Amino acid sequence: MYFPESFLLENSTLGSQGSVLVHEWAKYRWGVFEEYGHRADPIFPSATKAYEANETLRHTYCTDGEVAGNFYQCEGNNLDSCYFVPSADETTEVTSSLLATPFLSSVVNFCTSETHVADVPTKHNLLCEKRSTWDVIKDHSDITGTSPGASVTPSFLVKRLTSQTAGKKLVFLLDVTAPMGKSADTWNYLRDAVRQFILSEATDGMQVGLVSFTDSATIDSELVTLDSANRQPLANKVPNSPQNAENKKVAEGISKAKQVLGAEGTVILVTENMKINSEDLVAAADGTPVWPILYPHLIGVSFSNYQNLADAGGVSVFPIEDKTVDPGVGPTQSIDNRVALTRCFLDIQYETQGNSPQEIISSSCSGSDCQISLEVPANTNYEDTFFIEIYFCNIDGGSLTATVRDPMGITISIPHGQDTNSVFRGTGLQAGTYTVEVSKPTNAMDVKSSLLATLRTVSGGYAIKLWSSLNLQHLEYTPDSAPTLFAMVSDGDSHVVYARVTATVTDSGQNTAVLVMRDDGTGADVTGNDGVYSAYLIGLSLTGSVSVQVSANDNGGLAKLVTAATRAAPVDVNGQACCGSQITFLNDLPSAGTFSVTSNDVGEVTGTIPTNFPPGRVTDLRSSLTTSQVNLTFTAPGDELDQGTAEAYLVTYSVEGSGQGALGQDVTPLEAGALVSTTFPAPDCGHLTFLVRAVDAQGMQSADSNEARISVPCVPTTSLPSTTSSSSSTENPNRPLSSTEHPTPSSPVSSEETPTASITASTTDQSGDNCSCVSTETFLTVVIGSVVGSILAVLLVELLVYVLVKLWQRRRWKKERQREVVRPTRGAENPALDHANSGGNYESRLGERRRQLNYATPTSDQGEVANTTPTPLPYLGQSTTSINQAGRPILPSRGNQRPPPRAYNSNQDQYGNPSTDAHRNNNRGNVQYNQRHDQPYAQPYNQYNYKPQNQNRRAYTPNEYI
Repeated sequence: MYFPESFLLENSTLGSQGSVLVHEWAKYRWGVFEEYGHRADPIFPSATKAYEANETLRHTYCTDGEVAGNFYQCEGNNLDSCYFVPSADETTEVTSSLLATPFLSSVVNFCTSETHVADVPTKHNLLCEKRSTWDVIKDHSDITGTSPGASVTPSFLVKRLTSQTAGKKLVFLLDVTAPMGKSADTWNYLRDAVRQFILSEATDGMQVGLVSFTDSATIDSELVTLDSANRQPLANKVPNSPQNAENKKVAEGISKAKQVLGAEGTVILVTENMKINSEDLVAAADGTPVWPILYPHLIGVSFSNYQNLADAGGVSVFPIEDKTVDPGVGPTQSIDNRVALTRCFLDIQYETQGNSPQEIISSSCSGSDCQISLEVPANTNYEDTFFIEIYFCNIDGGSLTATVRDPMGITISIPHGQDTNSVFRGTGLQAGTYTVEVSKPTNAMDVKSSLLATLRTVSGGYAIKLWSSLNLQHLEYTPDSAPTLFAMVSDGDSHVVYARVTATVTDSGQNTAVLVMRDDGTGADVTGNDGVYSAYLIGLSLTGSVSVQVSANDNGGLAKLVTAATRAAPVDVNGQACCGSQITFLNDLPSAGTFSVTSNDVGEVTGTIPTNFPPGRVTDLRSSLTTSQVNLTFTAPGDELDQGTAEAYLVTYSVEGSGQGALGQDVTPLEAGALVSTTFPAPDCGHLTFLVRAVDAQGMQSADSNEARISVPCVPTTSLPSTTSSSSSTENPNRPLSSTEHPTPSSPVSSEETPTASITASTTDQSGDNCSCVSTETFLTVVIGSVVGSILAVLLVELLVYVLVKLWQRRRWKKERQREVVRPTRGAENPALDHANSGGNYESRLGERRRQLNYATPTSDQGEVANTTPTPLPYLGQSTTSINQAGRPILPSRGNQRPPPRAYNSNQDQYGNPSTDAHRNNNRGNVQYNQRHDQPYAQPYNQYNYKPQNQNRRAYTPNEYI
């Protein structure tokens, strides 16, 4: 871990130094990840919506209480730019989690299963299967088997690192107890590896010392500066065999090695790990870098004490498995362990000095007479001097002969040899095939050979660094996991992103696996664009030694240089954090130019390689909604982890957290690393959660992908009217809710920016309508449909009323006609009838029947002649009933309308008398009736109470009824 001096000495918005240290250590050591989101990150956002709480905004911290703060740029349904800025001053009751809010002074705990927030999209929830950080940490070997002690205040010893010449000063600290010689060749391999390093592989000018130990320590040689004259004398001082002592004191040996080193330097500790060591080795080292090589290491025995020793010095542990075979003379250490010892020494020299010969190709052969081919790639960039080393067991070494030829067929001479190895030194490394011809009368074990060369350092040149989860010498397979390879391409202090990087791994049986290494945050890669290219080691069939060649190029001009490294600091109070699913660069990066570089390394594969691996897991699933269509995008996983092409993808969904349903969506599988996109109608409405699993040809399924949530609006049937009482409609919206494109990074919050929403520490009530998800288009469609339906319903009702009224009018009119009483004709008393009978136009259509019907005279209830002047009614307005010239009311219907008699509208009536006001009023009444003939009766016909005319009453004139 890297902590800048300014962080240790000054106050920081990251929080207290102690909290940040625990935060970073937990991620580095215990395999947990941050429990917060990242700004403008589509996979791990800073803010999201709580679908189960009326879609209120929520931050993505894992805390045991509410964090006060403000949301910014969170308008609408698209939350790509939405982020949350906490308020540390207003949040004082939160106590967890250190992986979420280390900047809060009140936070002192990790989230437990009781306080863990599992439904927020964080990197920890995705990669740790939604387990709490404490549940993961307590399963680590640092915690298991220990009982919690009393709470104590720890003490720290802080040392300022000075510029070391560690690569120039080196002490071998060798375990010479009896266990180092129990198996044949165990000590022989170690002795010869140290001697070979001193004679050939150590760089000129290095100072090397020797210390051996059992239960006491012995200085075998003080520091000697290596040159051509004193390499052999120093090599001769390496102990020839172990002692009979069973006990050892490693701490005493470390103290003695420090004495030889002086103020600075490096110690290489080689000791067996057949049982647990409990010494306080960290105190003995007291800041001196000690590299533990555990040889032999018994699988199952913890080496945590040595790991602590290495961690204290900022170095690594190299466990070499106790691997014995029986060539017919008893248990003997495998020849693989002889090769592993040399590789460890070279790796340490490279790390401490900055350069060293490295194994660029290796191979093996078996039988009494065999040949090994070592192919050197064409784009070599190594120093002139190189070594071809041959390793064999002690039984074969007594009679073994070897001949080495370069690609031109020229024999390379032998400078020196040991009991278990021979070293051929050459100059001018050539591209092509070097051959090693081996002959040995005995055939106890295979013979291995390696070609070592030193990478030429060129100012401004590109270089590749390769490493693995533990180290290249411990590429361990388990039944459910594969080792991971990591590579970084650099140019001086800058690293390269967007490059194309591949690794070619060849095992001892010449089986080759070509791996695509990615830096996109998917597959084996945890964070995209951080400059670390990753790949699972897939495709091998044999354990043992492997060669790894990594090639990188500028990817067609797309590669860029990151000149300033972005440190993985945790989130601060301003909401800024590194690094999320992808590192987003705010500014344009300089081009890396055109380049192509190759690096060669070797490793050791251990464990049991499974016959088949499951498909890789999708970790970047995203969703959007457009025109009632759901669109899902994700990076294609492999058929076996992150390599190859899966057989199919299984898409499932759930509504409001209910049981999953499978979609019968046919998605064409693509090669791992390609972008997959599929669109289909929304399977339901409401809050949908989608998951994707990859399936291989054997039916094995990957783990569930990250969750992609989307809200498909439902029409609220309880608040919008429907056109019928027995049906309701459900529609999907047309407005997109989110984007599958990578969001544009947001700028830091400014003083002018107004928060979209805020949270206070005391907020407990967040209420809202249950349905607030109808889009504008859907709402308008429903309203227009409802209005049109309502209008049609009103028209239908009006038509029905009209028909009923007409039927009622017709029935009423018939009844009234039946109640009319015929009265005798008045003869000359009514000239209008004479006029009609004589052929006049007035009432000529009625003829004699009309005259016969004119026998009745209306009377009042008291027997008087009724006044038939129209009487206004209180609700219907002026009467539309009129009186004809015979004194009979004219029924107001379409059938009995007829023109008035001639001269009726003149200033005189038809009898020559001046028109009266009543006459004119009645005339206006007729005009009104003609305009409103469809109105119902204004007065009931029977109000006139017709009865036979009394013969004793006088004759009447029309004016009496006008």
